[in-house]
Amino acid sequence: MKKFLQVILTLALITPIFSCKKGNIKNLNSIGYGSSFGMCVGYCSNNLLISDLKLTFSKSKNGQTSDTKACSKTISEADVNAIKNDLNMEKIAALPETIGCPDCADGGAEWIAINADGKQYKITYEYGKAPKELEAAVAKLKVLKDGFKDCN
Repeated sequence: MKKFLQVILTLALITPIFSCKKGNIKNLNSIGYGSSFGMCVGYCSNNLLISDLKLTFSKSKNGQTSDTKACSKTISEADVNAIKNDLNMEKIAALPETIGCPDCADGGAEWIAINADGKQYKITYEYGKAPKELEAAVAKLKVLKDGFKDCN
């Protein structure tokens, strides 16, 4: 009986180590990231979409004719998982849809959109001021976006 209790206690202590972290994404459909500036000349809106191991970047001009340019690449599952691991859905769900005053006084706006586990979230915030819950993922997304500098 004593041996049985020791085994049960050991399993009870080890199980949390192997279980999923609370708030982790299980089924990721897409991640979007972008920025925009309202009072701007040239390509003022940038959008990045990760879906099905495909990375799609688009940029557009402000005005009546948007003149959108788009480019795409593949992305590795490891890179997608690295971003996914930086996102905690419980913390993201607790964030407001708008943080601060995005693009006020032409300061620019940034946003991240997540479609995962049957839910959709889009958080828009002041350019360069990602909330701490999103900082690590946004840093990785910016690197991916910067990989499209030659998209003409």
